[in-house]
Amino acid sequence: MLTRPPFALFALEHLSTETLNSLLQKAHDGSTVDAWWWYLAETTDYRAAPQRKPDGTGQEATQTPIDPSFSSAFAGKRLEDVAHWLMSKPKSVDVDDRFFGVLDKKAGEGKIAICRLNDPKVEKEVAWCILNPADYSTLYLGGLDSDLDWIENVRAGKYTLDL
Repeated sequence: MLTRPPFALFALEHLSTETLNSLLQKAHDGSTVDAWWWYLAETTDYRAAPQRKPDGTGQEATQTPIDPSFSSAFAGKRLEDVAHWLMSKPKSVDVDDRFFGVLDKKAGEGKIAICRLNDPKVEKEVAWCILNPADYSTLYLGGLDSDLDWIENVRAGKYTLDL
């Protein structure tokens, strides 16, 4: 059982279900708590998003295999669109408020970009994106603390999405 909400994962490219299943499975297998941490965002209207549990515990997110007919509503969108989705989500939607993942052209190489939203008072919506192998992504997320400054958690460098 997770003690924090799952992290939203946005496919900004049209990716095969084989690629998506592979990335999600590698992320799960790399987790030291045997949990599904990524919610693969399906729609832009929040209807399929995890809902907050009354007891406050986190819930597992997207598990493999995903539906073969899956199609990301975020394909072709920009990083700013994803940030807006997160900042506008209803309180009932249970995904992490600061950190999220993006699948872009590097997804075919087994990579997930882990990103962090800026403080709402800052003009730029996204603070950083760091490219990680999928099997390392959940370990990386587990080490992040949304109350710490992002740079304290980042030692590997910056990553710019290649869209």
